[in-house]
Amino acid sequence: MAAIAISAAHPILVTRVNHKLSSPNSIDFTNRAFLPVSISLKPLRAVLSSSAVSTEELAAGTGNNSLTLRELCQGHVPEHVLRRMEETGYVLPTDIQREALPVLFSSRDCILHAQTGSGKTLTYLLLIFSLVNAQRSAVQAVIVVPTRELGMQVTKVARVLAAKPLDTDLEHKLCTVMALLDGGMLRRHKSWLKAEPPTIVVATMGSLCQLIEKHIFKLESVQVLVIDEVDFLFNSSKQVSSLKKLLASYSSCNNRQTVFASASIPQHRRFLHDCIQQKWTKSDVLHVHVNAIKPLPSCLHHRFVTQMVLIPFYLTDMWEKNEASNIAILNTV
Repeated sequence: MAAIAISAAHPILVTRVNHKLSSPNSIDFTNRAFLPVSISLKPLRAVLSSSAVSTEELAAGTGNNSLTLRELCQGHVPEHVLRRMEETGYVLPTDIQREALPVLFSSRDCILHAQTGSGKTLTYLLLIFSLVNAQRSAVQAVIVVPTRELGMQVTKVARVLAAKPLDTDLEHKLCTVMALLDGGMLRRHKSWLKAEPPTIVVATMGSLCQLIEKHIFKLESVQVLVIDEVDFLFNSSKQVSSLKKLLASYSSCNNRQTVFASASIPQHRRFLHDCIQQKWTKSDVLHVHVNAIKPLPSCLHHRFVTQMVLIPFYLTDMWEKNEASNIAILNTV
């Protein structure tokens, strides 16, 4: 079956924000005693819009614009995960969730193509929780991320959803989530993998391939393989060869459900063709493309705290236009 592309152009909700510290580019040197410098710090939080957004119906003709997240996931995702989802504040679906979840629940491989903050992480996590069985002692889902920082974010969301709901006594075992990220924790995680394998693993490419090559970790029991920020990994000369091995050599697309997620996929038609030809995905893989026009979520609101710093006069001559140098100077005050 040929691959199908779904497209919609609507504002979507925010789940993740990148922050950057900015420093002043110039200073008034008229006051030689103390110079006030205004420094903008990172946003306190991003505000989520709770209003429902209307989208195109799925290509299959199923209308689901008025459905809540619970209604979209009912019969697929366990009740305790749905309760945790609602307790966390996820009630109304974003565009990508509304379009992609019915496709994912039908066992189709999928390419989630939507801007940052659109809810792609929650989308593939709900799929994972719909398939894994916490009673099995085996790794059943793997999420590959390009950076440690992104891995920490994904792990946090996964653990929040996997936790026991408030005011509920659950007797059965809950899903466990392991973060296999670059760093000094890898040795302890090796023992954990052997003693009691977690249900879900979030890993960077380097850590995952290292354990696979040393036969500490196997993908034979994995039901879902998610590659987050897939465009970044394919554009990385250091990681692309390992990624291709993971998709084609270390495991087979016929034994798993594969999900690619990215905010940007240049030449996505060519990428879709390669996924099928290289057998990274099944031949009926679906490309769900949401909000390709707007560069940023329209409902994102930044909140800043401005801090005034008094610079002693003896440091004013050291002030430069270089941002890193100025931050180092401020750290000495």
